Amino acid sequence: MKTRVIHYGTGFSGMHALRGIISHPDLELVGLVVHSDEKAGRDAGELCGLAPTGVIATQDINEAIALEADAFNYMATTHGRQKVGIGELCAILESGKNVTTTSFGALIHPPTARPDVLARLEEAAKSGGVTLFGTGIDPGFFSDYIPVALSGCAQRIDSIRIYELAIYESGHQSDEVAFDIFGFGQPLDSIPPIVDPNGLKGNWGGVVSSIAEQLGLTLDSIETGFQMWPAEEAFDYQGRRIEKGTIAAMRFEILGMAGGVARVAIEHITRTLDHQAPEWPRALQGDAYRVVIDGSPSIECEFQFREGGDHLAGGFNITAMRAVNAIPAVVAAAPGVASTFDLPLISGRGRVAGQA
Repeated sequence: MKTRVIHYGTGFSGMHALRGIISHPDLELVGLVVHSDEKAGRDAGELCGLAPTGVIATQDINEAIALEADAFNYMATTHGRQKVGIGELCAILESGKNVTTTSFGALIHPPTARPDVLARLEEAAKSGGVTLFGTGIDPGFFSDYIPVALSGCAQRIDSIRIYELAIYESGHQSDEVAFDIFGFGQPLDSIPPIVDPNGLKGNWGGVVSSIAEQLGLTLDSIETGFQMWPAEEAFDYQGRRIEKGTIAAMRFEILGMAGGVARVAIEHITRTLDHQAPEWPRALQGDAYRVVIDGSPSIECEFQFREGGDHLAGGFNITAMRAVNAIPAVVAAAPGVASTFDLPLISGRGRVAGQA
């Protein structure tokens, strides 16, 4: 019997997830929640470029929660609606539906989430007899699972650093993400939400703690830092304009400190144009994640991805598939809030082209 799934969110990653659920041989889409009036009332297959499914999109999450389903793939935006989102998660869990989500970075490593929020989610999950699993690409797969897997090859580890190296070309992100979250086009001394120290610790601090935990390392503190790069000239971007001297690229890092040394670090470098910040690290080609383990032996792996010729779309698809492909394991897991290390290996089972 197929696992019945409700999906919420049809943005850059959410649309990939919707296609991924429909195409998965062991999953059955039974519900879809959307935000916009334009998408409401339309067939899920039509929305994502596939054949009609008979599943009609609704804007009423309570209507979706009332459906008979085994799992709920939650990929709605939580920008400016964290409390609402947590409330929605609790209602879904209490209804007896397992949840996979990419919307809450703090849930990547549940022990470092806010204690009151974690307790509320644990109670809801136990009440419904189901499991909640937070994942994604980063925070997620490239910054929690992969570095730990590679660490098993080391005799001595001096430090681990994970890089996200990206060029957010115009048209590849929403203007809200680019201008309101990343702060492109804002004065150089601004502190956009993406680099707010509390936000950095909230979104990525848990990943740093998760790696340290798996290494048996006790951290003294988690520190953050960032640097902005000004636009050399004004240019149009995402339907708006980045003026000369305003933010056009940025780098930020989250550091897990032990004995005065950054033992575990995550660094993001994001450019709006390829030529910017030439002295900052960059990928060998396109966008990439790079994991560097200094020690014996020293290990450096760079992971590139693309969807056709679109490297950012490849990242959105990985974000989505990490959650969608985890659904069977999450449904089978013990009730509660789980991390990636509480689940068996998440594979591409059933995804081989032409597989019956």
